[in-house]
Amino acid sequence: MRSRHLGFLLLYQLASPMSAMADLQPNEIGILAMRHSDESRRVAEHYAEAREIPASQICYLEATPGPTLGRGEWERSVRPAIRRWIGEQDLQSKLKCLVTVWGVPLRIGGVDESSPQVTGRVNYLIGERQARLGRLEALIDEFDSPTQAKRGLDWPADVKIDVVRQKLEQVMNAVRRKSAKAGNAAVRREADAAMGNAVAAAGGLASVVEALTRQGKAGRGADADRGGSIETVKARLAGLQEGKAALEQLPETVERDQQILAIVERMAGLLGSIQWIDTQLELLSKNETAASFDSELSLLYWPNYPLLRWQPNVLHYGYDDSYQRWLRTTLMVSRLEAPTIELTLGLIDKAIEVERRGLSGKVYLDARSSAKRTGETKRGAYAEYDRSLANLAGVLQSHSSLEVRIDKKQELFQAGDCPDAALYCGWYSLRKYVDAFDWNAGAVGYHIASAEATTLRDSKSNAWCKRMLEDGVCATLGPTFEPYLAAFPKPEEFFVLIASGRYTLVESYYRCKPFNSWAMVLVGDPLYNPYRAQPQFEDGGLPASVRQLLE
Repeated sequence: MRSRHLGFLLLYQLASPMSAMADLQPNEIGILAMRHSDESRRVAEHYAEAREIPASQICYLEATPGPTLGRGEWERSVRPAIRRWIGEQDLQSKLKCLVTVWGVPLRIGGVDESSPQVTGRVNYLIGERQARLGRLEALIDEFDSPTQAKRGLDWPADVKIDVVRQKLEQVMNAVRRKSAKAGNAAVRREADAAMGNAVAAAGGLASVVEALTRQGKAGRGADADRGGSIETVKARLAGLQEGKAALEQLPETVERDQQILAIVERMAGLLGSIQWIDTQLELLSKNETAASFDSELSLLYWPNYPLLRWQPNVLHYGYDDSYQRWLRTTLMVSRLEAPTIELTLGLIDKAIEVERRGLSGKVYLDARSSAKRTGETKRGAYAEYDRSLANLAGVLQSHSSLEVRIDKKQELFQAGDCPDAALYCGWYSLRKYVDAFDWNAGAVGYHIASAEATTLRDSKSNAWCKRMLEDGVCATLGPTFEPYLAAFPKPEEFFVLIASGRYTLVESYYRCKPFNSWAMVLVGDPLYNPYRAQPQFEDGGLPASVRQLLE
């Protein structure tokens, strides 16, 4: 079975174009519906007819109904069925986008924490941690009491790595002071050599670079030799880092951990390898291996890959010149689902109607701070998204005809604040929609918060995606579980792409969304292009960052 799938994937990659972006056509779309749901089939068939997608490009799934599909059912049944259907319909070289409709699960669950795959890794990592602690303990004991019986440090099994590092530094500093006072040069050299070996074992090649750099600052050794040694070690470190990065793209197994640990120990020594183990154990305890169904579906063609957290979205504009896009064929995915069947069908019909005449109305941006922010901000930081909202306002006000209102107070827009609304982005009100908007037909918007697409149909939910769809937006996006802020598209990218009229909804989304195999979901007709009839930007005078985005 695996060889058949790999052959299918290779065939697809050989047949597919380098770029999957721009000019999405109806015949490049496949639709996924639930076979045993009348409502699901109705939405799929209505969309196919409305957008002139061949009926043969509807895939009817058989899966356990409900908002969350089990990881095992996805891997053993649903994913193979979709791959098989694509092969049978000879769509390998055609499909760029899949549309999930009413009834298709919203999420895929995480890996079973009691599975042999998980417990085997946990046991292996705990064992390796203890073994490395034992080696560090022996190393410290050797220098701390070289002529006495070894005492042992009696560290608890869960001793923090900082405690170990601190004890090692104390012992090494004491040895350095003692060596410096030694009158015999041979004794000093022997002590320095032993200490150098110990530091290399504890800290790896990174500590060697640090030691060589320290020697240079102290004026010890020939400059040319020292410089050559540092560059040689740095080159070895770079090679090891590349090997580690390649291994990290493999599924999480004990065998993979063994290989990574060997590399990490060479790079960062026993201390670094224990720190890596601690990170893996913490991630395993969180079990962040769930995904939105649609986000996982984007990687339908990928061979096995790590499930922990996310994978990069190689359709992002940052990969425009990267071979990764060709090597890792990725599908765009959008969802047609709203709180009722009538609203769901309306997402299709309104999109087609508005697209003909163009979306009209104002842009509302709800930031959190009026303070001017300068300098670099960490990816995924609150300041980054506040700045992105401000940047979006600046670009639209300077280079488009759209009327923009940006609010920088801590309070959100309130009832009556946002008439004639066409585009919206703001934050932060967790699962608590504020009805401040009179949405125009075809409106597009999203709210930056952690749980706004956990449901699209629960009548009791006040989450933003569900309530915005009820109130009249035509397209939105949000997380199906806690995504971390960095998972959201930047407003200054997503809405500039939308307003440009050059890209459809789904192309705009995938051109700026950071991750796949993670939490986010896009709701709306993937072919919807609200500004096709009245594009908002001309090439002249646009900032370089905007030109790069739109090219």
